[in-house]
Amino acid sequence: MVRSKAIAALLLVGFCVATVSWAESPKELRKVTEEEIAKITAAMPDKAVAKPAKPRKMLVFWRCEGFFHTVIPVANEALRIMGEKTGAFQVTAVTDDYAVFDAATLKQFDIICLNNTTHLKFDPKTTPERCQALMDFVTSGKGIVGIHAASDNFYQWPEGMEMMGNKFTAHPWTSNMTVAIKIDEPDHPLTAPFKGQGFKVKDEIYRTAPPLYSRERQFVLMSLDMSDPGTKNVKGVIESDEDTGITWVRDVGKGRLFYCSLGHNNEIFMNTPILEHYLRGIQFAAGDFPVPTKPKAQASVKGSGMEQQLAKIKTYDFGDSRQPLTEFSDAIRKAYGKPEELKKFEAALLDVLKSDAKYAGKQYACRELSIIGTEQSVPVLAGMLTSQEYSDMARYALERIPGEAVNKALIQALAKAEGKARIGIVNSLGERCCKAAVAAVAKCVGSSDQLLCGAAISALGKIGGPEAIKALDKARESAPDALKMTVYDAYLTAAEKLVAEGKRAEAMKIYSGLNREGMPAQVRSAALQGIVNASRSGTK
Repeated sequence: MVRSKAIAALLLVGFCVATVSWAESPKELRKVTEEEIAKITAAMPDKAVAKPAKPRKMLVFWRCEGFFHTVIPVANEALRIMGEKTGAFQVTAVTDDYAVFDAATLKQFDIICLNNTTHLKFDPKTTPERCQALMDFVTSGKGIVGIHAASDNFYQWPEGMEMMGNKFTAHPWTSNMTVAIKIDEPDHPLTAPFKGQGFKVKDEIYRTAPPLYSRERQFVLMSLDMSDPGTKNVKGVIESDEDTGITWVRDVGKGRLFYCSLGHNNEIFMNTPILEHYLRGIQFAAGDFPVPTKPKAQASVKGSGMEQQLAKIKTYDFGDSRQPLTEFSDAIRKAYGKPEELKKFEAALLDVLKSDAKYAGKQYACRELSIIGTEQSVPVLAGMLTSQEYSDMARYALERIPGEAVNKALIQALAKAEGKARIGIVNSLGERCCKAAVAAVAKCVGSSDQLLCGAAISALGKIGGPEAIKALDKARESAPDALKMTVYDAYLTAAEKLVAEGKRAEAMKIYSGLNREGMPAQVRSAALQGIVNASRSGTK
C-alpha cells in the first residue's frame, strides 16, 4: 500500500510536534560553544594569501526557506574568525533579512557569502528589485561565495541559478558518508592547500546536474573521485554522477563567483586545508587574489567515431562491455552548453529507438534522452507508450522532458494503453502534476483493476487543485476498503501542495476533515502535523 512520507514517518516513530521543525529556519541561531570556537581557531590559517587592496567587508546571508542546515552558526563563526585572524576581510553583517538586498545597502560590501541558504525567494516577477540588486552587485565587479547549500536556491530566477552553476536535485552521498575528492586542477592557486593530493572527507555532497553544471561554463577545480569504490558504489548514484563537481570558479560580468560543496558538517570548518581553500576562494571573490577562471574547452565526438559508437549501442546487450555506452555518454556531457551539438546527439539516440536495437540499447538511449531530450523526442517516445515491453523506458525519458507536448502525448496514450502500461502512464501524469489530465485520470478510479485505481488516486493527489480534489471526494465514497488509505494519502499530498502554493485555508479544510473521529489514528496524526506545518508556514 502506498502511503505518504508523513504517514510512513509517523508509523515508524509516532507523532511528535517536534518532528516538523527539522526543516524550519529558527528565529535565532544557537550560540557556538567555546570548544567549537577553539577548534575553529586552531585550524584557521594565520594570514591572508594576498594583501587586500583595501579593507574588505563581507555580508554573510543564511536565510533558509527550505531545509535548515544546523552547521550555519558554526560556519558563520568560522567566517568571522577567518576575517579577524587573517585580515583578509571583515564580516560586518550576518543576517537572514531579505531587506539587505537593496542596491544602496549592498554598496557597503565587497563580498556576499550565501551560507547554506535554501530556496531563497528571488523572483523577477514579484521581487525584481531584489534580483537586480544582487545581480548588479556581482556583475559590477564584486564577489559572491557559495557554501554547500548555496546551490539550492533561485528556483524562480533562472539567471541566479545560472550564476551559481548548479541547482539541487539530490545528494546520494549523505552527511554520514566518507567520500573521496580528486584535485582536477592541482596547479591552480585555490587548490594549493591540498598539495596536489586527493583526500577523503566526511560530508554531504550535492549532485551536480547539467545543463546548469557544465565544465564549459565554469572552471571546475575539484570533483568526486569516482574511481574510489566507497564513493561510486553508493545507492542512488546514476551514470551522470561520474562528473560531480565540488569546487568551481567563474567570472560573472566584471565580478567573481567561488562555490564549494563542502560545508554540511561542522567538522568541515575545523579542517585546515579546507579552511585555507575557502580563504583563497574568498580572497579571489573579493578581487584581491586573481586566479585562472576560464573553463577548459572539451571536444565532442563527431563523424565516423559517433557512427561506430551508435552501431555498437544498437547491438549492445546486458552483460556486454559498457565501454561504447560510456564513451558516448562522455561525448554528450562534453557537448553540454552547445544546443546544436546536443540536437545531433538527441537525433542519434532517437535513431537507436527507431532501429531494431536490442532492449538494453534502447533502455540506454531512453536514459540519455531523459537528460538531453527535448520536444524533438516526444513523437518517437510517445509511440512506445502503449508497448508493454518499452512503455516504462519511454516514460522514464518523457517524465523529465519539459513542455505541454509530453502531457498531450501521455493523455492520448492513456486512452489506448492497457495493463501495466496504462498504470505507468497514470503514474507519469501524476509525477508531472498534469492538471489537463484530471478528467482522464479520474475515469481510472472506477476501474475494477485495483492497481490502476490506486495509481489514479495517488496521481490525483500529486496533481492537486480544485478539480483533482473533487475527484478525490468521489473516490473517497467509492473506493474499496483496501484503497481507503491510498485516498487519505492522496488528500495529504494535495494539501501539502496547497500549503506550498500559499493556499493555507484550503489546505486546513482538508486537514480538518482528516483529523476527526473515526479516521485511522495515523491519518489523524498526519493531518495534525499538516495543520502545524500550515500554521507555521504563515509565520515565515
